[in-house]
Amino acid sequence: MTYTRAVNDVSPNLRILIVEDHDDLADALRANLRSEGYQATVASDGRQALAMVRADPPDIVVLDLGIPGLDGFELLSRLRAEGHWCPVLILSARDADSDKVEGFRLGADDYVTKPFRTLELMARVDAMARRVVRERAASSVQSAPAAPVPAAEPDVSLLTPQQIMSACGLTLRQAEVALLIAVGHSNPEIAGRLGISRFTARNHAEQIFSRLKVESRWQVARALCDAVAAV
Repeated sequence: MTYTRAVNDVSPNLRILIVEDHDDLADALRANLRSEGYQATVASDGRQALAMVRADPPDIVVLDLGIPGLDGFELLSRLRAEGHWCPVLILSARDADSDKVEGFRLGADDYVTKPFRTLELMARVDAMARRVVRERAASSVQSAPAAPVPAAEPDVSLLTPQQIMSACGLTLRQAEVALLIAVGHSNPEIAGRLGISRFTARNHAEQIFSRLKVESRWQVARALCDAVAAV
């Protein structure tokens, strides 16, 4: 089944690496992605995928967990440890909550279980692609002035929920969630720490992104520090 994008609003030629050891599925994914204008390549094991990312980092990775060489979790851990922060969508038959939590803890951006609906998978890839395009455009605008001085890494360790409530117009619970996002916790981890449902954690995260006018979790720490400093 070939997916047709409802709105052609994703930049073509983004590079997607499919890490999948089942040839039929890998070929089908590659065909669907290429039909939508993506440049899709396949790695059939974890070590090959790691070498490909090191040589030519892709824009998005679609990652199976049960791959030979390095398994998906080990590959994801190594990629993040080496500073490769492209969006990663895990595509796996493992549907246990513990696997999903581990995937997000290691830095995955999305998790889809097999068997999957092609329409849903392609829509999720498109959403990642739009984020890549937006962040790339924002980076280009910010880097346009000549020789800007790199900003120091934001430090949220001294911020309190009360400061964030006042500076950002958030509720106390949202301020707590924002601080946890800023230090790198995933929605499932936040839910566990605060004793709330994952659905509630995700809703809080979406409201925080809207209030702070950010596109990704990695921008939250900077937005919080800037908002408190401006008060």
